Amino acid sequence: MAILALRGCTPEPLSHYLKALGVLRLVVEQRDSQALGYWKDECFWLETQVSETELVQFFLEIYKPTPLIAPWNGSTGFYAKDKAQHKLLEAFIDSPLERFKDYGKTIAIAIAEVNALQLKAQPQNEEKRYLLERLRNSLPDAAVQWLDTCALITAETLNFPPLAGTGGNDGNFEFSRTYMQQIQELFDLETGKAGESAERMLRAALLGDAVPGLQFSGKIGQFNPIAAGGANAAPGYDGPSRVNPWDFILMLEGMMLFAASSTRRYEQSEGGTLAYPFTVRPSRGGYGSASEQDTARAELWVPLWSRPAGLGELKLLFNEGRAKVCLFPSWIFAKPNLQLLFNEGRAKVGTRSAKNGIDFARALSTQGVNRGIDQFIRYSFQERNGLSYFAIPLGRFQPKFRPQVGYLAEIDFWLARFEQAAQDSNAPATVARSHRQLTDVLMDWNRDKATLLDVLIALGNVEAVLSRSLKFTQSKYLPPIPQLESRWLWDCRQIDNSLEFRLALSLAGANLRPRLVPVRGEGNKLIWTDNEDGVTIWQASSLTRNLVNWLRREEIEAQKRENSKKKEENPTEPPKHPPLARLADVAAWIENDDPMMDARIEAIARGLSLVEIPTKRPRKPQEIPFPPQKTSKYQPKQPYVPLAYALVAIAHHQFLRATDVLKVFAKPILAEDKSIPRVPGMLARLASGDCWGATALAARRLQASGLQPAITEGIFEKSDRAIRIAAALAFPISEFDTARLLKQVRQLTKDEYGFPTPEELQQIAD
Repeated sequence: MAILALRGCTPEPLSHYLKALGVLRLVVEQRDSQALGYWKDECFWLETQVSETELVQFFLEIYKPTPLIAPWNGSTGFYAKDKAQHKLLEAFIDSPLERFKDYGKTIAIAIAEVNALQLKAQPQNEEKRYLLERLRNSLPDAAVQWLDTCALITAETLNFPPLAGTGGNDGNFEFSRTYMQQIQELFDLETGKAGESAERMLRAALLGDAVPGLQFSGKIGQFNPIAAGGANAAPGYDGPSRVNPWDFILMLEGMMLFAASSTRRYEQSEGGTLAYPFTVRPSRGGYGSASEQDTARAELWVPLWSRPAGLGELKLLFNEGRAKVCLFPSWIFAKPNLQLLFNEGRAKVGTRSAKNGIDFARALSTQGVNRGIDQFIRYSFQERNGLSYFAIPLGRFQPKFRPQVGYLAEIDFWLARFEQAAQDSNAPATVARSHRQLTDVLMDWNRDKATLLDVLIALGNVEAVLSRSLKFTQSKYLPPIPQLESRWLWDCRQIDNSLEFRLALSLAGANLRPRLVPVRGEGNKLIWTDNEDGVTIWQASSLTRNLVNWLRREEIEAQKRENSKKKEENPTEPPKHPPLARLADVAAWIENDDPMMDARIEAIARGLSLVEIPTKRPRKPQEIPFPPQKTSKYQPKQPYVPLAYALVAIAHHQFLRATDVLKVFAKPILAEDKSIPRVPGMLARLASGDCWGATALAARRLQASGLQPAITEGIFEKSDRAIRIAAALAFPISEFDTARLLKQVRQLTKDEYGFPTPEELQQIAD
């Protein structure tokens, strides 16, 4: 058995990919039924009983072209005004050669059907549908295969799969007519003799041989943007269209593996719909040149496989085996069969079929385990050069099990609603841009170029954008993002161990979401509001300023509760035991006034605010396990806590637990837990930059509470640093760390400098 490397059949562009499929199909059906094919080293390999010379001889002397006709299109020779094209049809009808006999018969049948309907010009609407139905019943099987590739006839509608343009044509470029013209250019239809340059061009198409000085032209439509000519297609400003006739002929022969079918989808709100192998709606994003102005009509995801595979069963299996299954049924890989693979190419996400590019990528990560399919190439049919569409390769995706991708099922319904809203013609530019950015991250995530945390940050950004365009959001009935399960948090903690992540987590655990955006409710019962309660305080300002505003709002709410003497729980009050910040992290944040660090903390906090964060946390944050995978340049080895922060933090925390103080001092400093009254005006002074006045108030409050601070007057700090110290109070710290701060500011007695007695050690242990 010969193993032939077809260097002219490459995965990109799409025309060369389809050409490889055409070669395999024709060899199996007309020459060697046991031939196999696979992809390796960026070209198609053929395992067959024929040699390279015999393969070339087969296409030049034996190959019988599939009879491709499209009488439902204009300029195809079937109508009175198509005089030039009619001569082309007559040439095939009059050919005495056996290899063109089926083609002539097919054309004669189509002419009879057109005449029976008394059509004088290209049919429209119902006439076209009726003609297609008659042709499907009367044409030979080989011609019906092309009809199914170009059109899908259902009981309700007539659909045109995007790979074949709009029914076998791309604008004024008609495929079947060009196919016949290229055959006529290569062969003499009277004698069957190949033209002088036919063999050289065939070897170029199959084996990648260079053909210097050989002149050929023609169109190829959407399948090869470079060969289509135009700007930057050749040296100079412009280039002509240069298409090897064999490339076009073999491309259409391979395209017939992508025959469409009607399938019943047994999911809610889905009826009988177009089913086309590996074809989904376009997703705007996931490639470098993406923009909100991109216009695309579909995406085609084509597979590359490295194990030799045969063409499969007869056309009966190809046309009727339409079971809706998962992307990669195990029996396909047990005995690779391309025909069944293309037939069953229906990606599924969970229990529903993939609808767009994001869904297809998700299907590869949840069901497309690598068992023979090495990669998928994502092609998008995008509008270029006016109204023309081209198949643009947008990257390659490796089928790989990524269990985290399944987490998106929690917001599957919301993602579909958001996509619909973002693609609305009246959508604000910021909403469309946030949707594209989310798509970029999701696509990168499915290629291991982004992490779950990146997805969470992108979702947080989307919610921020939607809240700023609240009128549009509510007009589209787009709900807030549903609360995500806590598994998002656990997995993100395995990705990031930075200071920024830990501080962001401490903010998110303090019921941050209603402070960021006007979203109220719990779990999945969330609604947008007009913020009449004033709970949402976040503005387009620095993190420091927003944290200060948050603290001020909490102080106002605390005063209202005190004045009204209400005992019920405040819905905006932080949970009892949220994730806590490390004292060293807070100190490092105060010392490093870096806008980039603050932006990162806010971005992570927005994402984490969408997650359900457990409230039962240990009071010692050191007990919370964080992986040592990623560290921050801002984290010091030993915490240096500013004295001003220590004073105001104790007063702001308003509580000291006696057991924690005992562990820190190793002496019974407090007989019982200590509550510290609120210090009016302290936060306002500190937030205005008056560190001296704020710390003086804090020191007097601690002195009045019997805590014996060593400092009785205020502490001076620069205005900017004082404001940052005020903002640092928003990071919740543990009661144990509050006791550590007390040791830093307390005036120790002689006994407190000593070592604990055995009785005191036993008390600490207890």
